[in-house]
Amino acid sequence: MIHRLFLDETGTTDLPVVGTTGYQTYFVLNGIVVRDYQANDLKTKADQIKFRYWGKTNVIFHSREIGRRENNFAILKDPAVEAQFQKDLFDFLSQTTVKCIAVAVDKTKARTLGWSSKIVYETAADAMIKFFIEFLATHKHQGQVIIESAGTQKDIWFYKKYIHYLANGLTALGLDHKKVKNLLTSISFVSKNNYDIEEQVADLLAYAAAYQNLCDGGNKKIIPNSYEDKMCKIFKTKLVSIGSRNSFINLP
Repeated sequence: MIHRLFLDETGTTDLPVVGTTGYQTYFVLNGIVVRDYQANDLKTKADQIKFRYWGKTNVIFHSREIGRRENNFAILKDPAVEAQFQKDLFDFLSQTTVKCIAVAVDKTKARTLGWSSKIVYETAADAMIKFFIEFLATHKHQGQVIIESAGTQKDIWFYKKYIHYLANGLTALGLDHKKVKNLLTSISFVSKNNYDIEEQVADLLAYAAAYQNLCDGGNKKIIPNSYEDKMCKIFKTKLVSIGSRNSFINLP
């Protein structure tokens, strides 16, 4: 069985200035794990929602635009439309059986440790790949990584981490390079123009991961039954566990 890990990110890797609070203090690399047979069903159900509201399917579910009610999502300025759309979106996300792996970097802590923007991204990428390899090894399945391209430099950083484990294995798990190559079979980079629903789901849940971190750190409060409350609850149900650890990884 093939598990595909679709990755998206929210926030920047730029380190915040002293005193900065809010979303700028976190960088989140988020991935959803989709089994090969789940992809068509996921796309079909998402397309049904898109056609219901826009009469077309080439609409991208994007957290920022949904939150700001802009571009295609300007229709959400109508409270009745927004309430029904959110219900449909929550039902869609709740009912799908995809899993989630999220890596959140507290950039304020990273700055005090002397991290650079490069270290923030490479450390997040490293944690993501290692957890995915461990997930694959635990289930004895193969996996592929699909990344929404974040620009040449970041793509190279991630690719180098991928190549590192293919060349050296993951000794902490007792996996040599041959075993890792058998588990992790490919990596590819895509753009939003592919309209991959998997990348869109990764984006939606990345927002939930970032918001949950702000709440955990005391910078935000969850308003019961709000959009954020429901998204965070859905996000938590998608996390996978390996032993005593779940797949919401906080760094440093």
